[in-house]
Amino acid sequence: MTSSLFVNTIVNQPKEEPYRYNYLLNLMTAPDMSAYLSVANDDIYVLPIHLQKLIIEAKEEITLSHVEKPAQMRLQKVRNHIWRRSDGDFAILMNLLIELVSDEDKLEDLLRM
Repeated sequence: MTSSLFVNTIVNQPKEEPYRYNYLLNLMTAPDMSAYLSVANDDIYVLPIHLQKLIIEAKEEITLSHVEKPAQMRLQKVRNHIWRRSDGDFAILMNLLIELVSDEDKLEDLLRM
């Protein structure tokens, strides 16, 4: 019988605890990030405030059908950065997401790019 909990081998996460950033992981790995943003209603409040604001702005751009999509473009830059650094390896990608949300200065610098 398998446990419903993800056995975590990720640094700084206690064992037997579910991965805390499933929403962010799903967002960064979704084939169509805009489509995921428009339908997903997961809890984003475990994320740092800068990332929460960016996700909320991107969702508003989708809902209001803005022609300009600066928040979505910034979110796409974060996604591209994470994928480049992980080289497509999900274990590395998960660690990078934890690193990103743990270091607000790094996150803020990345969001300014």
